[in-house]
Amino acid sequence: MAVKERPPSGLLASFSAPLWERLGLVGVRPEWIVKGQHRGYDWMAIELDHRPTGMFQETYVTTTVFVVRLPHQSPDWYLPSHHITPEQQVCVDDACVYAAALGQRPRVRTWTHWLDLAVDAAEEVIRTEGMRRNDSPQQKAGRADEASWNPSDTSLLLLWLVPMAVFSFLNVMMLLEAYGDWQRHGAILRCHPKTAMGTYLQDWKAMAYAASLAVPLLIVPKALYTMATRMYKPGFLFQLCVEGAIWAGTTYALYHARQALVESVQRAC
Repeated sequence: MAVKERPPSGLLASFSAPLWERLGLVGVRPEWIVKGQHRGYDWMAIELDHRPTGMFQETYVTTTVFVVRLPHQSPDWYLPSHHITPEQQVCVDDACVYAAALGQRPRVRTWTHWLDLAVDAAEEVIRTEGMRRNDSPQQKAGRADEASWNPSDTSLLLLWLVPMAVFSFLNVMMLLEAYGDWQRHGAILRCHPKTAMGTYLQDWKAMAYAASLAVPLLIVPKALYTMATRMYKPGFLFQLCVEGAIWAGTTYALYHARQALVESVQRAC
Protein backbone atom coordinates (compact mmCIF):
# COMPACT_ATOMS: atom_id res chain seq x y z
CA MET A 1 0.00 0.00 0.00
CA ALA A 2 1.35 3.43 -0.97
CA VAL A 3 2.19 5.72 1.94
CA LYS A 4 3.06 9.37 2.27
CA GLU A 5 6.74 10.26 2.28
CA ARG A 6 8.71 13.40 2.88
CA PRO A 7 9.77 14.89 -0.46
CA PRO A 8 13.49 14.52 -1.16
CA SER A 9 15.62 17.62 -1.45
CA GLY A 10 15.62 19.10 -4.95
CA LEU A 11 12.53 17.16 -6.03
CA LEU A 12 10.90 19.96 -8.00
CA ALA A 13 14.15 20.93 -9.70
CA SER A 14 14.52 17.38 -11.04
CA PHE A 15 11.65 17.90 -13.52
CA SER A 16 12.47 19.66 -16.78
CA ALA A 17 9.17 21.38 -17.66
CA PRO A 18 6.56 20.40 -15.07
CA LEU A 19 2.93 21.40 -14.94
CA TRP A 20 3.42 23.99 -12.21
CA GLU A 21 5.83 25.87 -14.46
CA ARG A 22 3.43 25.65 -17.41
CA LEU A 23 0.73 27.22 -15.22
CA GLY A 24 3.07 29.91 -13.92
CA LEU A 25 2.64 28.97 -10.26
CA VAL A 26 4.92 30.75 -7.81
CA GLY A 27 6.04 29.99 -4.28
CA VAL A 28 5.75 26.26 -5.02
CA ARG A 29 6.82 23.87 -2.26
CA PRO A 30 6.13 20.13 -1.92
CA GLU A 31 4.50 18.94 1.30
CA TRP A 32 4.53 15.19 0.74
CA ILE A 33 4.72 12.57 -1.99
CA VAL A 34 3.22 9.14 -2.62
CA LYS A 35 4.74 6.63 -5.02
CA GLY A 36 3.30 3.57 -6.72
CA GLN A 37 2.59 1.76 -9.98
CA HIS A 38 -0.52 1.92 -12.14
CA ARG A 39 -1.11 0.00 -15.37
CA GLY A 40 2.61 -0.72 -15.60
CA TYR A 41 3.75 2.89 -15.11
CA ASP A 42 5.60 4.36 -12.15
CA TRP A 43 3.72 7.28 -10.69
CA MET A 44 4.10 9.87 -7.98
CA ALA A 45 1.53 12.11 -6.35
CA ILE A 46 2.96 15.40 -5.12
CA GLU A 47 1.02 17.70 -2.84
CA LEU A 48 2.13 21.23 -3.65
CA ASP A 49 1.53 24.42 -1.73
CA HIS A 50 1.73 27.53 -3.87
CA ARG A 51 0.65 31.12 -3.92
CA PRO A 52 -2.92 31.76 -5.05
CA THR A 53 -3.62 32.49 -8.69
CA GLY A 54 -6.67 34.70 -8.08
CA MET A 55 -6.33 38.47 -7.76
CA PHE A 56 -8.05 38.70 -4.38
CA GLN A 57 -6.78 35.55 -2.66
CA GLU A 58 -4.16 35.79 0.05
CA THR A 59 -3.69 32.37 1.63
CA TYR A 60 -1.62 29.62 0.07
CA VAL A 61 -3.39 27.08 -2.16
CA THR A 62 -2.77 23.33 -2.28
CA THR A 63 -2.79 21.30 -5.49
CA THR A 64 -2.16 17.57 -5.84
CA VAL A 65 -0.20 16.81 -9.00
CA PHE A 66 -0.02 13.27 -10.40
CA VAL A 67 3.20 12.48 -12.24
CA VAL A 68 3.59 9.42 -14.48
CA ARG A 69 7.10 8.47 -15.58
CA LEU A 70 7.48 7.73 -19.31
CA PRO A 71 9.58 4.73 -20.47
CA HIS A 72 12.49 6.92 -21.56
CA GLN A 73 13.44 10.53 -22.07
CA SER A 74 12.66 11.98 -25.47
CA PRO A 75 12.38 15.47 -26.95
CA ASP A 76 9.62 14.13 -29.21
CA TRP A 77 6.99 13.63 -26.53
CA TYR A 78 4.08 15.88 -27.46
CA LEU A 79 0.62 16.49 -26.07
CA PRO A 80 -1.74 19.06 -27.63
CA SER A 81 -2.27 22.07 -25.44
CA HIS A 82 -6.05 21.59 -25.35
CA HIS A 83 -5.39 19.02 -22.62
CA ILE A 84 -4.84 22.00 -20.30
CA THR A 85 -8.25 23.43 -19.39
CA PRO A 86 -9.69 25.33 -16.41
CA GLU A 87 -11.19 22.07 -15.10
CA GLN A 88 -8.14 19.80 -15.41
CA GLN A 89 -4.59 20.24 -16.59
CA VAL A 90 -2.54 17.54 -18.33
CA CYS A 91 0.84 18.12 -19.98
CA VAL A 92 4.10 16.36 -20.81
CA ASP A 93 7.79 17.20 -20.76
CA ASP A 94 10.73 15.08 -21.91
CA ALA A 95 10.28 12.45 -19.20
CA CYS A 96 6.90 12.66 -17.45
CA VAL A 97 3.20 13.25 -17.87
CA TYR A 98 1.48 15.50 -15.33
CA ALA A 99 -2.19 15.67 -14.37
CA ALA A 100 -3.94 17.89 -11.84
CA ALA A 101 -6.86 20.18 -11.14
CA LEU A 102 -5.53 23.53 -10.00
CA GLY A 103 -6.31 24.24 -6.36
CA GLN A 104 -7.80 20.80 -5.70
CA ARG A 105 -6.77 17.86 -3.52
CA PRO A 106 -8.68 14.84 -4.84
CA ARG A 107 -9.73 12.26 -2.28
CA VAL A 108 -7.68 9.07 -2.31
CA ARG A 109 -10.62 7.05 -3.58
CA THR A 110 -10.64 9.19 -6.75
CA TRP A 111 -6.91 8.88 -7.41
CA THR A 112 -7.53 6.04 -9.87
CA HIS A 113 -9.38 8.48 -12.12
CA TRP A 114 -6.45 10.88 -12.14
CA LEU A 115 -3.90 8.12 -12.66
CA ASP A 116 -5.96 6.76 -15.56
CA LEU A 117 -6.05 10.26 -17.02
CA ALA A 118 -2.27 10.58 -16.78
CA VAL A 119 -1.60 7.07 -18.10
CA ASP A 120 -3.99 7.59 -21.03
CA ALA A 121 -2.03 10.72 -21.88
CA ALA A 122 1.25 8.82 -21.52
CA GLU A 123 0.04 6.16 -23.95
CA GLU A 124 -1.00 8.88 -26.37
CA VAL A 125 2.42 10.55 -26.37
CA ILE A 126 4.16 7.17 -26.72
CA ARG A 127 1.93 6.28 -29.66
CA THR A 128 2.65 9.58 -31.42
CA GLU A 129 6.37 9.81 -30.62
CA GLY A 130 8.37 10.99 -33.61
CA MET A 131 5.34 11.70 -35.78
CA ARG A 132 6.13 15.43 -35.85
CA ARG A 133 9.86 15.27 -36.57
CA ASN A 134 9.33 16.09 -40.25
CA ASP A 135 6.78 18.84 -39.73
CA SER A 136 7.18 21.95 -41.86
CA PRO A 137 8.30 25.23 -40.25
CA GLN A 138 4.72 26.47 -40.55
CA GLN A 139 3.40 23.44 -38.65
CA LYS A 140 6.02 23.87 -35.94
CA ALA A 141 5.19 27.56 -35.64
CA GLY A 142 1.50 26.69 -35.40
CA ARG A 143 2.17 24.27 -32.53
CA ALA A 144 4.31 26.84 -30.75
CA ASP A 145 1.45 29.34 -31.00
CA GLU A 146 -1.25 27.01 -29.67
CA ALA A 147 -3.43 28.31 -26.87
CA SER A 148 -2.66 26.80 -23.48
CA TRP A 149 -4.90 27.72 -20.54
CA ASN A 150 -3.25 29.33 -17.54
CA PRO A 151 -4.64 31.29 -14.59
CA SER A 152 -2.36 34.31 -14.96
CA ASP A 153 -3.91 35.33 -18.29
CA THR A 154 -7.36 35.40 -16.70
CA SER A 155 -6.13 37.73 -13.95
CA LEU A 156 -4.33 39.89 -16.51
CA LEU A 157 -7.47 40.18 -18.61
CA LEU A 158 -9.50 41.39 -15.63
CA LEU A 159 -6.72 43.77 -14.64
CA TRP A 160 -7.04 45.63 -17.94
CA LEU A 161 -10.65 44.94 -18.90
CA VAL A 162 -12.23 46.50 -15.80
CA PRO A 163 -10.51 49.92 -15.99
CA MET A 164 -10.94 50.01 -19.77
CA ALA A 165 -14.66 49.40 -19.41
CA VAL A 166 -15.06 52.00 -16.65
CA PHE A 167 -13.10 54.80 -18.33
CA SER A 168 -14.58 54.05 -21.75
CA PHE A 169 -18.06 54.36 -20.28
CA LEU A 170 -17.16 57.70 -18.71
CA ASN A 171 -15.66 58.96 -21.97
CA VAL A 172 -18.76 57.97 -23.92
CA MET A 173 -21.02 59.74 -21.40
CA MET A 174 -18.89 62.89 -21.61
CA LEU A 175 -18.94 62.74 -25.40
CA LEU A 176 -22.72 62.48 -25.41
CA GLU A 177 -22.97 65.40 -23.01
CA ALA A 178 -20.61 67.47 -25.17
CA TYR A 179 -22.62 66.61 -28.28
CA GLY A 180 -25.80 67.73 -26.54
CA ASP A 181 -24.16 71.04 -25.61
CA TRP A 182 -22.99 71.52 -29.18
CA GLN A 183 -26.47 70.96 -30.58
CA ARG A 184 -28.13 73.35 -28.11
CA HIS A 185 -25.52 76.09 -27.83
CA GLY A 186 -23.06 75.61 -30.68
CA ALA A 187 -20.33 75.16 -28.06
CA ILE A 188 -19.28 72.86 -25.23
CA LEU A 189 -20.20 74.32 -21.85
CA ARG A 190 -18.59 73.36 -18.58
CA CYS A 191 -19.75 75.24 -15.48
CA HIS A 192 -18.24 74.73 -12.06
CA PRO A 193 -21.00 73.64 -9.64
CA LYS A 194 -19.78 75.93 -6.82
CA THR A 195 -18.79 79.05 -8.74
CA ALA A 196 -20.27 81.26 -11.43
CA MET A 197 -17.33 80.61 -13.73
CA GLY A 198 -17.05 77.95 -16.39
CA THR A 199 -15.73 77.07 -19.84
CA TYR A 200 -17.15 77.85 -23.26
CA LEU A 201 -15.37 75.83 -25.96
CA GLN A 202 -15.94 76.65 -29.62
CA ASP A 203 -14.43 75.84 -33.00
CA TRP A 204 -11.11 73.95 -32.86
CA LYS A 205 -11.09 73.87 -29.07
CA ALA A 206 -14.42 72.06 -29.05
CA MET A 207 -13.09 69.61 -31.63
CA ALA A 208 -9.92 69.08 -29.59
CA TYR A 209 -12.02 68.45 -26.47
CA ALA A 210 -14.10 65.82 -28.28
CA ALA A 211 -10.99 64.23 -29.79
CA SER A 212 -9.38 63.91 -26.35
CA LEU A 213 -12.37 61.80 -25.30
CA ALA A 214 -12.62 59.78 -28.52
CA VAL A 215 -8.98 58.80 -29.08
CA PRO A 216 -8.74 56.41 -26.07
CA LEU A 217 -11.91 54.71 -27.30
CA LEU A 218 -10.18 53.93 -30.60
CA ILE A 219 -7.41 52.04 -28.79
CA VAL A 220 -9.77 49.81 -26.80
CA PRO A 221 -10.98 47.66 -29.77
CA LYS A 222 -7.39 46.60 -30.53
CA ALA A 223 -6.92 45.50 -26.92
CA LEU A 224 -10.25 43.65 -27.01
CA TYR A 225 -9.17 41.91 -30.22
CA THR A 226 -5.94 40.83 -28.53
CA MET A 227 -7.91 39.51 -25.56
CA ALA A 228 -10.22 37.54 -27.84
CA THR A 229 -7.58 36.08 -30.18
CA ARG A 230 -4.34 35.87 -28.20
CA MET A 231 -5.46 34.87 -24.72
CA TYR A 232 -3.58 31.81 -23.41
CA LYS A 233 -1.16 32.02 -26.33
CA PRO A 234 2.56 32.76 -26.05
CA GLY A 235 3.31 36.46 -25.76
CA PHE A 236 -0.19 37.38 -24.61
CA LEU A 237 1.03 38.96 -21.38
CA PHE A 238 3.58 41.16 -23.14
CA GLN A 239 1.27 42.17 -25.98
CA LEU A 240 -1.67 43.06 -23.76
CA CYS A 241 0.52 44.95 -21.29
CA VAL A 242 2.01 47.01 -24.13
CA GLU A 243 -1.42 47.82 -25.54
CA GLY A 244 -2.79 48.50 -22.06
CA ALA A 245 0.12 50.80 -21.27
CA ILE A 246 -0.47 52.69 -24.53
CA TRP A 247 -4.14 53.08 -23.64
CA ALA A 248 -3.40 54.15 -20.06
CA GLY A 249 -0.68 56.59 -21.12
CA THR A 250 -2.86 58.08 -23.84
CA THR A 251 -5.82 58.42 -21.50
CA TYR A 252 -3.68 60.08 -18.84
CA ALA A 253 -1.99 62.49 -21.25
CA LEU A 254 -5.24 63.49 -22.95
CA TYR A 255 -6.94 64.00 -19.60
CA HIS A 256 -4.35 66.61 -18.63
CA ALA A 257 -4.48 68.15 -22.10
CA ARG A 258 -8.26 68.39 -21.78
CA GLN A 259 -7.98 70.00 -18.36
CA ALA A 260 -5.52 72.55 -19.71
CA LEU A 261 -7.89 73.27 -22.59
CA VAL A 262 -10.82 73.76 -20.24
CA GLU A 263 -8.85 76.10 -17.99
CA SER A 264 -7.66 78.15 -20.96
CA VAL A 265 -11.15 79.51 -21.62
CA GLN A 266 -12.89 80.92 -18.56
CA ARG A 267 -16.11 82.88 -18.62
CA ALA A 268 -19.16 83.50 -16.49
CA CYS A 269 -21.85 80.84 -16.72
